Amino acid sequence: MKIAIVGSHSVGKTTLAKHLAQRLNCNYIPDIVREEAVKKGFTINENTPPEVQLWLVARQWELETVTPESWVADKSLFDYVVYGDLVLKDEDVKKVIRKIVQRVVRYDFVFYLPIEFPMEEDGIRSIDPEFQKEIDRRFRKCLDEFNIKYIVLSGSIEERVKQALDHISK
Repeated sequence: MKIAIVGSHSVGKTTLAKHLAQRLNCNYIPDIVREEAVKKGFTINENTPPEVQLWLVARQWELETVTPESWVADKSLFDYVVYGDLVLKDEDVKKVIRKIVQRVVRYDFVFYLPIEFPMEEDGIRSIDPEFQKEIDRRFRKCLDEFNIKYIVLSGSIEERVKQALDHISK
């Protein structure tokens, strides 16, 4: 089983992904932006360069391919379509990212988290609320464009976990 948690930054994806992986006793694919890209000194914000965006796509795809099933991913390949469409200037790079994602994306469940609470400063992600809202809008648009069936989870972490487990058990 392959589960992707999607949504704008600072909506609780990491918390939910870790809880679900633990409850389902499955592998957890971490947020590569936080775990790897920042440690490499990459710029991760409204000014992320194209070579970093392509590295992120490749690394996410690699992790999703080599991680034994079942797993829960803190990010998805859709993240790089959404953020890339907004921050990249090079239309050719945007098209390449979209084509890669369109060809390789295969999730059993996609759980979307809406914006429900204020962002917390973590020194990594943008804290501009308008940027967060724009990313949220683009996520829903992207999922619809790719014709992805997704499930909206809301409420406290306990409520989100319960909603996700209810959908998985159907």
